Amino acid sequence: MIRGTKLGGAALILAMVCLGSWYLVAHSPLSARLKRHLPRAARRLFVAKPSHPPRIANLPNLYLWAWERPEDLQFLGNSKVGVAFLAKTIFLATSRANSNATNLDAVNLRPRMQPLRVAPGTPLMAVVRIESLRGALPGAYSIANSSPASFSSDEIAHIAKEITATAQIQGVSALQIDFDATLSEHAFYRDLLTEVRKQLPPNFPLSITALASWCIGDRWLNQLPPGTIDEAVPMLFRMGPGTREISSYLAAGNSFTVPACSSSLGLSTDEPFSRDILSGKISVSDAPLSSLRVYVFSPRSWEKASADQSLKDLPSWHEN
Repeated sequence: MIRGTKLGGAALILAMVCLGSWYLVAHSPLSARLKRHLPRAARRLFVAKPSHPPRIANLPNLYLWAWERPEDLQFLGNSKVGVAFLAKTIFLATSRANSNATNLDAVNLRPRMQPLRVAPGTPLMAVVRIESLRGALPGAYSIANSSPASFSSDEIAHIAKEITATAQIQGVSALQIDFDATLSEHAFYRDLLTEVRKQLPPNFPLSITALASWCIGDRWLNQLPPGTIDEAVPMLFRMGPGTREISSYLAAGNSFTVPACSSSLGLSTDEPFSRDILSGKISVSDAPLSSLRVYVFSPRSWEKASADQSLKDLPSWHEN
């Protein structure tokens, strides 16, 4: 046997040993514990790209949020980047004081009031914002506490109908609900999401925004019936008092623990933490940013020049 053949055989054996070791680590009962102690770059060797549920698998990997202000996004020009636009806001008052009032008297609707311009063929996602406010309808509700009024199944069905109506807007191919539900509102929100899913066509995508805490410690989203939502978008901006703790947790190499939160991110162009994620300075997922669905918020109306500057490092943006 010549020397080259011996070296080739040794290399093959070494490769097989390495492959076997990788398999044992990746599939052993200790694998999850072992991988938590590896650097994020090393953990990616064991983590497949996140698989988006079938209903949202074909949606763009980049969406720009268009909030309640005039927006001209015709510069997008094609179907590589989507627009998630605020279509409706639902205000829920809390704590009924008048026993003769129905809970639906506490539901106040406001449609989008500002113009939105997009190029033909731009993927559109209708966003419904829910606000739970004490005393939103004076005279019907007291402000004794911050717990939401108890809605019956018929009343929840009515609210869900108002949400799902936005799916009928021309060009809309997905729906997103934005609700910063408090702990006392989780049961109401769970029932509402379940009802929204029932009312939507079977293959229609349903996304929700998620407080970062829902994706790390408060695991109430895991209690939703399977298939209720297709993704929960961790909102990594405007995080309030917990900003430092959550940013440090993720920057240290920790990941979201709730599966629904593992395939998307919500960022903003005006916060350092978001900008570091967009530029690749900070990684907040075991999966590469290019495999996640990224939603980006701008505090001002979108313009092509500012969008190019803010999103220059995103692969999906370069395809635009």
